[in-house]
Amino acid sequence: MPNGNKVPEPTANPNLSEDRTPSRVDRRVQEFRSRVLETAETLFAERGVEATKIADICEAADVAKRTLCNHFPTKAHIVQSLSREAVSRFVALVDDARENGRTNRERLRLLFDRLVDRTHEFKPVHRESVGAFFQVAHGTSDATEGEVRLSAALHALLEAGGPEDLPPGASAETFAELVLGAIYSTTLEWIHRDDYDLETRTAEIGAFLVSLLPDR
Repeated sequence: MPNGNKVPEPTANPNLSEDRTPSRVDRRVQEFRSRVLETAETLFAERGVEATKIADICEAADVAKRTLCNHFPTKAHIVQSLSREAVSRFVALVDDARENGRTNRERLRLLFDRLVDRTHEFKPVHRESVGAFFQVAHGTSDATEGEVRLSAALHALLEAGGPEDLPPGASAETFAELVLGAIYSTTLEWIHRDDYDLETRTAEIGAFLVSLLPDR
């Protein structure tokens, strides 16, 4: 199981032929990494992170262990990469809500509507893998980078409406921290509690946060 310590950044496969153009090499590397990560994410959900071995991922993805380890030296690297992808997907949701809402109230409602829809993707078997994403990044530069990206995206969403589109006395930065804290809290509760209704709680918290914003 990943221990939360910083792991070196995975590097591209040095065995790739040097006579290929960089763009083709980059494309091959990205295709390989995507195949490995998609396979690993599926196996983690089905079996759990702890029970899934590198050999299992190699077999399911039909890749050689040596080649995989050139890109992902350990299972922790795979979990860390999946964690980064999860952050990118969340940032995309925030950006989409910012671009499509007319007011902060509408933007935040759009964001939480999308988050509620996403809760249907989280099954009990995903608890360990989602928990591993949190654990492997905790206290590392990846965690800091992820939090900065999420905070910046939420800050931009709330700044889009200007000061008059925020609760009295609250800055966009403060309200962004409140929103991010609520999302973290519900996710962690779901990871640790089998009886936690993630869909209902996300909807209720979203409705409460939206109610704090001016209705313009």
